[in-house]
Amino acid sequence: HYTPLFAMQRAMHRCFARTLSRHGSFFSRPVSQAVPVSLARLEQLLEAEITTLSLRKPKPLSVQSLLELTADTSVEQLAQVLHEELPVRFAQRIKMLEALPEWQKQQQFASVREMYVTSFKELRLADPRQPGQFQSQIQAIKERHAQTNLLVGGFKQYAASEVSELRLAQINEWLDRFFALRLSTHMLMSHYLQISHPDQWAGSIEGADLAFELGDNPYRSSIDPMCSIPRIAQHAAEVVTRMSRLRYGVAPPIEVVDRDAQAFPFVPRYLLYVISELLKNSVRATVELHGMGPSVASQDLPAIRIMVSGDENVCCCRISDEGGGIPRDQLSKVWSYLYTTADPIEAPTSRKAVDAPADISRLTEADPSMAMCGSPLAGLGCGLPLAKLYARHLGGSVELQTMPSFGTDVYVYINRLDRGDHLPQL
Repeated sequence: HYTPLFAMQRAMHRCFARTLSRHGSFFSRPVSQAVPVSLARLEQLLEAEITTLSLRKPKPLSVQSLLELTADTSVEQLAQVLHEELPVRFAQRIKMLEALPEWQKQQQFASVREMYVTSFKELRLADPRQPGQFQSQIQAIKERHAQTNLLVGGFKQYAASEVSELRLAQINEWLDRFFALRLSTHMLMSHYLQISHPDQWAGSIEGADLAFELGDNPYRSSIDPMCSIPRIAQHAAEVVTRMSRLRYGVAPPIEVVDRDAQAFPFVPRYLLYVISELLKNSVRATVELHGMGPSVASQDLPAIRIMVSGDENVCCCRISDEGGGIPRDQLSKVWSYLYTTADPIEAPTSRKAVDAPADISRLTEADPSMAMCGSPLAGLGCGLPLAKLYARHLGGSVELQTMPSFGTDVYVYINRLDRGDHLPQL
């Protein structure tokens, strides 16, 4: 939505006035004496602000501080935090993209940069004191930033081009940092929408049309104080089973065993992503090793087992398969964003973005066209590295043990997000 020029000028002047009151001023006029500027000049000022704010150190924010913010006392406070801190983080990501050698020649990089520039400018002109409008702007930014598949696809082309000056390790490190920053801002925006109007924004996330109660929605991207790890593992098993049947016509049994794991604060969306990505690898390996086709039934395939156990502080999920294991010379590659053993695909068919969990509402066996779009189980090449990044960034870890020619065990360790030295900074 385009704001009238005068309103944009006033919004921009308020924006500069707030910024300069904290960091010193080169404007001598009060807001009441604001000098009108042209739209072109306004754009120049906003572009200059990107450079200025990219040099500012973000304010440290912890998961604990988010948990302490409630709808009764802190909606306005969190809106102000987002208004001040999101532009800083977006500006840093813009500069990350601009630091890539010859980024302008890679259309995907230019598109992602423009996406962040648009969001940066919208936020700098936004007024957090207008809650309804501000909430709509935050939701629009969340939707816009779902197009992260452009970034991974761009790096695949970039790495294969002659202009690339980056080694594979540098690309993986760059993507780790970018997605970690994205996780932080996504959590901040999600928590704000959750505590401001949970009923209004409940339908804006993946899986919302599946009639989950808010407290049971495995796609929830804000912190759930009573996150049930076994329940999320069971939902991941159901989603991946449907994906396997859609792709191969069969699916190995997936057994979820709960050894009295206790619920504790965590973000369901990211745990669902981690478990789903690991399960997709196990299912694909099992089906392709043990056979598929009309003569193979699901019960003929060896089962994949998810064992969940833990106490009030930590939970462990062990995913065990008999999919033939991983060759030792491939182990170091599985954590790379640019590595996949499946036919590569450009965009996900079962989710909104590469860093979102598979959405069961997008999987309909009545839509045969999905099978023609590439495997929904693999092909993007970033599932495992993102799973490991999410677990690590949220205070846990992913550890892999493999037996060549037999199978693989993957251990996911999850720590509660409201106590301990492991709490991540956002």
